[in-house]
Amino acid sequence: MKITWTPSSSGSTKTPYKSSPTPYKTYQTHILGKDIPITVLQSPETKSLLVTKNNKPARVYLGMARAKDLCSATYTIASTKEFKKAINHKYIPEKNAISVLLIREPLSQSPFINTYMGSGFESRLYAVMDVHHVKDVKGLKGISGRVCSYKIDIPESKSKEIHEDIQLAIIYDSIAGGRNVIASIIELKKRFKNLEKVVLFSVYSTYQGSKRIASVCKKNKLACEFFCMHELLNASPLNEYDCFYPSWNISKEDEDILKTFYGEKYNKICIGGDWTANTLGKEQAIDVLESQLKDLNIEPKKSWFLPK
Repeated sequence: MKITWTPSSSGSTKTPYKSSPTPYKTYQTHILGKDIPITVLQSPETKSLLVTKNNKPARVYLGMARAKDLCSATYTIASTKEFKKAINHKYIPEKNAISVLLIREPLSQSPFINTYMGSGFESRLYAVMDVHHVKDVKGLKGISGRVCSYKIDIPESKSKEIHEDIQLAIIYDSIAGGRNVIASIIELKKRFKNLEKVVLFSVYSTYQGSKRIASVCKKNKLACEFFCMHELLNASPLNEYDCFYPSWNISKEDEDILKTFYGEKYNKICIGGDWTANTLGKEQAIDVLESQLKDLNIEPKKSWFLPK
C-alpha cells in the first residue's frame, strides 16, 4: 500500500522542557477521506521516541528523560496551526470541549497540561476513562473494547447545560487496532448527544486503526481528525496490538537508522504504546524489549544498555 504525504507546515516552538526552540515539520495525508486529515509531526523529540536517541535505539531511551521528550512532543503538536484549527475553527473549547485520556495512571495525565500550554486552549471538561479489551470465548482479548468506568466532574446544578454544550471531544490514546478508542467514542456520543467532532491525539497511531475509527465516526455522524507522532505506523495483522515501522514512511533516513540496529527485521520489532507505556520503569521496559528481540533472534548490542 502507498500513502502520499504532503508537507503541511514547519517551524520551531519554545517548550518548557528545553532551553532552545524545538524545530518541527508536519505532514498530512487524506487517505481516509478529504475531510479526515491525518497529521504527523516530526521533531527531535518524536524521533527519540520512535527511532533513535544518542545513537542508540529509541526502545532503550527510557525513564524521565524519555517522559520529558514525550511532554515536549505533546506540547509541540498542540502548538501547531493544524491542531489549533482542529479544535478552535468552529468550537469554543472552554464551552464546547471535553478532553478524555484513556489511561488510569495519574503520571500519564500530562497530555492535558501540555495541550493547554501548547495551544492556549482549555477544555470545559476533563475525564480519565478506563477502557479494556473484551475477551472472546477462548479467553483471548481483542474482539472489542469496553468502557469500565471513568472519572468526570460535572456539577449537578449545571449537568443538563454542560451535557448539551459539549460538541467536541479530544481523545488521548495511542491507536493500534482502535477498539478502545471506538468504545470511548460510542460512550461519549451516548452521553453527549450534541457531540459533533472527535480529535484523536496519539503518541503512536496505525493506519488500520485510524481507518476503523474513521468508519465508526462516519456511522455516528461525527467529524474526525487524527494527530500522531513521527510516523503513521503499521498494525500487526496477527493481533493488532503491536505497531511496526511502516513501508509508507515519511523518512527514508530513519528507515536506514533502524536497519543499523535491527537489520532486515527492522520492521518487525514492536514500536508502540500510549503515554503510560512511554513512562514504564526502566527494568520492565528492558525486560520487554529483550523478550521481543529474542523472539526475533536479534542479538542486542551491549552498548545499547550502557550510559552514554
